[in-house]
Amino acid sequence: MSAGQPVVPMRRIGLVGGMSWESSALYYRLLNQAVQRELGGHHNAVSIMVTLDFQVLVDAAGRGDWNEVAGHVGGAANQLERAGADFMLLTANTAHQVFDALPGYTRLPALHIGAPTARALKSAGHARVGIVGTRHVTESSFYADWMSRHAGIEVVPPEAADRQWLDAVIFDELARGRVHAESRTALLAMLDRMRLAGLDAVIVACTELPLLLAAEGPAPALPCFDTVALHVAMAVDVALGRAHIACGEDAS
Repeated sequence: MSAGQPVVPMRRIGLVGGMSWESSALYYRLLNQAVQRELGGHHNAVSIMVTLDFQVLVDAAGRGDWNEVAGHVGGAANQLERAGADFMLLTANTAHQVFDALPGYTRLPALHIGAPTARALKSAGHARVGIVGTRHVTESSFYADWMSRHAGIEVVPPEAADRQWLDAVIFDELARGRVHAESRTALLAMLDRMRLAGLDAVIVACTELPLLLAAEGPAPALPCFDTVALHVAMAVDVALGRAHIACGEDAS
């Protein structure tokens, strides 16, 4: 491939951001880096981002008002459609709790974060895995149900005390840009407990947690499947015409 010459016109990626802004910045950086590696020259991803106020979403989710969350996320999706995006991503795992509501707000195709994650897990031969993320991800069934329905993968959450601790680290530290060595040590201990419980991999289902895992220190006890990196990689394939988003896409 000659530098600076895209093989196909890039499709415009729509991003619903602000969940948190740290994770939005991560998505933006990774998408542009990936396209630049692929196409060379001064290429970057062609994208549009609508950024929501994270506090409003946190408050609504805290009340259990997922209809309100869906309204904000769906409204942003509609803005992306009107702005000319060709497909879209939700830049947060937790936001996928309202993924099925998106067709009520937009006709824009959306790439579910579970699709590339399930494909990677199945390719590696994993059928029973752990999951780490916010309590909305680990204590509700939407993520595990999606994985079971589309890929036949069993997803096992951490113990209750670990779920509570992890949620606090995500919201009080990582979402504010703070990465503490002691939190990384505690996370690695949690992953080791998952290994001892018979799990053979873990889904890192939080856009901020890779910031903690990437920090300097010992390697995790289990293979970690970074949903952000996998989501971005498939989004780039879609943008460059190498993959397509199908309704009800599974990981087979």
